[in-house]
Amino acid sequence: MTLEIGTAPAYIGQHLSFPAMFFAQAAPTASTTLKTTVAQEANVIFTALGWVASAIIVGWATKKLLGWIATKFDQSPIVKATVTAVGKSLQILIPAYTVFWFNHLNPGLIPDTYDKGASIAIDLLLSLAHTTTVFHLVAVPIAWGQKLADETENKLDDVLVPMISTVIKLTVVLVGGVKAISIVDADTSKSILGLLAAGGIGIAFASQDTLKNIFGAVMLIVDQPFTLGDLINTGSHEGRVEALGLRSTTLILVDGQRLAIPNSDLANRPIVNITRREFIRAQNMVHLEVNTPAEKIQEAVGIIREIVSTHEGFDSRQPPLVHVHEFADWAVNIRVMYWYFPAVSAKQLEFNQKLLLSISGRLQKAGIRLAALGTPQN
Repeated sequence: MTLEIGTAPAYIGQHLSFPAMFFAQAAPTASTTLKTTVAQEANVIFTALGWVASAIIVGWATKKLLGWIATKFDQSPIVKATVTAVGKSLQILIPAYTVFWFNHLNPGLIPDTYDKGASIAIDLLLSLAHTTTVFHLVAVPIAWGQKLADETENKLDDVLVPMISTVIKLTVVLVGGVKAISIVDADTSKSILGLLAAGGIGIAFASQDTLKNIFGAVMLIVDQPFTLGDLINTGSHEGRVEALGLRSTTLILVDGQRLAIPNSDLANRPIVNITRREFIRAQNMVHLEVNTPAEKIQEAVGIIREIVSTHEGFDSRQPPLVHVHEFADWAVNIRVMYWYFPAVSAKQLEFNQKLLLSISGRLQKAGIRLAALGTPQN
């Protein structure tokens, strides 16, 4: 194509003006699109924050509402524990699943650069919610177990239930912690599990006495040779059971001192439960003068039998026994044996005093003299 010199400037201006016109029109369009995108993202972010804030408020309000409802079930501890546990669980479940579903329903909201980190954070939040839920729901079976323990006479069940509750809750926390670590780094969680296994073996060897005492506590609770408040004799000590712990059992001795006996030691000892006896067997010796005539001795036996035959706390299954026991150097000994029901020491001691005074008075009226060690005999 041949251009004349006069037409060249016009031709160049006509064709070079197109790019300038394009950028002049494209620049406002790109700026508008960017502003629109930023506005949309900001809207989504503020919407997400609004939903999360609302979920937190709803969770908090739900916990308060269910907590108030739970106070209406004081007579039903299982229902109360269930409602309370659900309220505490929903306080974190509602916000956690709000974040999860909002992210699920808005794909592409989070830039690819942060997508992996956000996914891990959401999984950690859900894991925390699940662990917390299980931790709180443990209270339901524990409340049921406590109800059964309250219905039994053995107070050791009241010790066993909190012990089991503590073990279960620690297990839940441990499992939840390992789960959270596995979300962040699966290889690290495997290493931690290996360390826990090795550490568990090492701890088991290093704390054999502690484990023996714990198993001893379990054996005492299961076998129930005594309960809290019982008076027991362990062969070397006699006292009332004050407390049963994981390591030792505490006795209040008859002199008021407190003695802690390791559970493993106590579980292997013969234990005499004084409180659980059905009766108290008592024995007295009545000493007549050594020169008392035989008929007077027989009369004394008859008088004593008459007094104790219908004694307080008498049970026909265990009739009293009154017999001449022996002829000693200084007295004729009559043994008086009886069984007192019920087995209340204070009442038995009071009765025994009345019995001895009554025997003394009746024998004096009958002219039968009591002997004393070292008293000269006529």
